[in-house]
Amino acid sequence: MSVLSYHNQKEPSDDAVIWRFMNLRKFRDLMANEELYFCRADLFSDKTEGLPPEQYVRRILRLNPLDVHDQVKLNEHLGTLAQDREMFFINCWHLYREEELALWEQYGPDGAAVCSRYGLLKTAMARLLDDAHLGSVQYGTGHLTDRFNILEFITTKQEKFETDREVRAFLMAPNVVSGNNRHIDLDGFPHPFPLDMNPRHPWVPEGKRRRINLQDLVKDVVISPWAEPEEVEEVKRWTKLKTSGAARDSELRNGATPGLVEFREYKGIAEPVREKERVVPREELERFYATLSSLQPSRIRFLYAQRWEACRLIRGGLPSKADLQFLEATLRLLKDWAEQGVDVWSDLR
Repeated sequence: MSVLSYHNQKEPSDDAVIWRFMNLRKFRDLMANEELYFCRADLFSDKTEGLPPEQYVRRILRLNPLDVHDQVKLNEHLGTLAQDREMFFINCWHLYREEELALWEQYGPDGAAVCSRYGLLKTAMARLLDDAHLGSVQYGTGHLTDRFNILEFITTKQEKFETDREVRAFLMAPNVVSGNNRHIDLDGFPHPFPLDMNPRHPWVPEGKRRRINLQDLVKDVVISPWAEPEEVEEVKRWTKLKTSGAARDSELRNGATPGLVEFREYKGIAEPVREKERVVPREELERFYATLSSLQPSRIRFLYAQRWEACRLIRGGLPSKADLQFLEATLRLLKDWAEQGVDVWSDLR
């Protein structure tokens, strides 16, 4: 399929250089799986991702800010858009001009940037079976064309993000089970965002993965100026194994560049808080093992594959400790059965 165009689309030239900054986990995931990860639009740190400013909606729909009925209409439109954006899955790149420490700090302090060209990314997107789109993100509202167009909104960000110079690859994949009235409360009153009391269906994925040809897409790999020696070594090994080139150091890796902690202090950036991972207690794992023991081997293999597939869609790119513990317990049961002479593959013969 070809990459689909959209209203008011803006594109750089095919030979424009683009970078995708990644922390080490995401870089490792890209190299190991050879898949681009597309994150659901509502899961970005910017909670207004894909949504127009209230002032713009009021102007386009001619809503009076002092009219209660018009406020209800505004909430209805914004709440619907906040759910509609969940059909979009996004993969972000940077339109390269020069290296900037701020981008390294935000997106890949311990990792690397994979480098390509806009035309190569467009070719990779065109090979997908999805409704695929690609173009430059535009900032502010000056470019909006007085339309209520969700494709314009999904490729627009606030002006404060302008330094990202983002090139956005995205898939449009509506989900029939996602629901579109989750912004309405028990009294029938609409809100501008979906409500926690109306949970999203668990089948709606947080992301989508699409396999690509790494050697066709990735033409260079640049290592973060703050990567530690063992991280540098891992990036170089993955690059040598999976691409036709060799990773190189960032031009900012020199004595004049401040350390990561020093840079964050200077910029007033708080140290990212890492969520504490759940560790499954031994007793719970034993109960899980006992429950699995009552099932048929074919069912156990299905549950293992299902959990592993869910892990592959995790935004961070790697399974949690808890998931790994459950996967290990499942494999342990299959191994124990095999040692006891149980043929766990008999149904496949």
